[in-house]
Amino acid sequence: MSSALFWMMLVAAVLSAGVMLLISGRRQHERQRTRLEVNRELYEQRLAELAQEVRDGYLTEQAAQRSRNELDRRFVEENSALEQVDDQRVSGGLWVIALLVMVIGAVNYGLFGSYGLQQQAIVANQQLPTLGAKILPQIMGLSASTQSPDETISTEQIDQVALGLRLKLMREPNDAVAWMVYAELMSRFGQFEQALEAYEKSYQLDDTRLSTLGSYARLLVSLAEDQYISRAAAILQRLLQLDPGNLEGLSLLGVVAYQRSDWQQALLAWNLLLQQLAEDDPRRAAITTAIADAQQQQQLASQGIAVTVNLTAAAAAQLPANATLFVYIREPNGKPMPAAVIRQPVGAFPITVTLSNANAMLDDYNLSTLSQWQVMARISADQQIEAGPGDLDAQPQVVAVGTAAVSLVIDVNSGE
Repeated sequence: MSSALFWMMLVAAVLSAGVMLLISGRRQHERQRTRLEVNRELYEQRLAELAQEVRDGYLTEQAAQRSRNELDRRFVEENSALEQVDDQRVSGGLWVIALLVMVIGAVNYGLFGSYGLQQQAIVANQQLPTLGAKILPQIMGLSASTQSPDETISTEQIDQVALGLRLKLMREPNDAVAWMVYAELMSRFGQFEQALEAYEKSYQLDDTRLSTLGSYARLLVSLAEDQYISRAAAILQRLLQLDPGNLEGLSLLGVVAYQRSDWQQALLAWNLLLQQLAEDDPRRAAITTAIADAQQQQQLASQGIAVTVNLTAAAAAQLPANATLFVYIREPNGKPMPAAVIRQPVGAFPITVTLSNANAMLDDYNLSTLSQWQVMARISADQQIEAGPGDLDAQPQVVAVGTAAVSLVIDVNSGE
């Protein structure tokens, strides 16, 4: 039961009790008023009779006064008794409301509220040593060879271990190992935000534990986002500072460098890793393939394509004043944004420029990332690379990646 539902029930109960009390009180008030009015009418009628008896000579004034005093006493006593009964009923109604609220609150506390959470916390604390010894080594890959096939881990057990760890960290927030274990648990079950937070806390508490540094960097690299890659680079730098030959650190450093298009750094890390692997190590094949790919990417990044641009006589006659020449390459049928571009004022033709990754507009979008090259040239009247009135274009040329040279001709009838 949610807290919202509980409060709805509580409000409904109070309102119901209040309505019942209001109805009951109104009825009691009307009955009380009726009886008070009858008593008053009888009282006034008897006073009139006593006055008449005195005038008729049936009673002396002294005897009539004694009768009036007795009549006043009975009138006051009867009215006081009626008011006391009504007060008791109202008070009883308020006790009904209070009792109802207390009962609902107790039921909610016992079944759905703090009591249940406290019991879960107690159980989690009690079972953490036993379940932790069973579950955590298996989750962290430390006991795969000794784990019995019959020993299964239930979701409830995992939840209890997680709760136990959270409670432990509330009591001992400076336990770097506990933060690392909790981060590993959250990571294995896809709770990456909590895992990253826990790894960072463990790292801040102790930045010398190699297992924490390796696991933290591995998770950051697996998420493959720029902000995480940058953080992974810093963590790996610390890891390799402490242990320069760390195999996982070198492997991850190569991946980070590759994702950053830093081919030289990737090759350095993977070659160091390869030197430490035995000849029969099955990981050598994957590392060798990665090195070959990085070498190819490095070669593509270092080489450029020479683009010679000329224009026809008709195009030369229509050159805009203060025109700008753009020579650029993009993915055919892909992003309109150039992967590499050179911009310069229009001068004497023909001209030759060389485009490479050095002319990329973005670090992660360059000539090396394309499957084909569409080479283009445009003379712009408004100094903008986007097509506009008065622009002159060359017929685009699609060439294979790695092509050394290509020629373009700008004409009045050419274009994309």
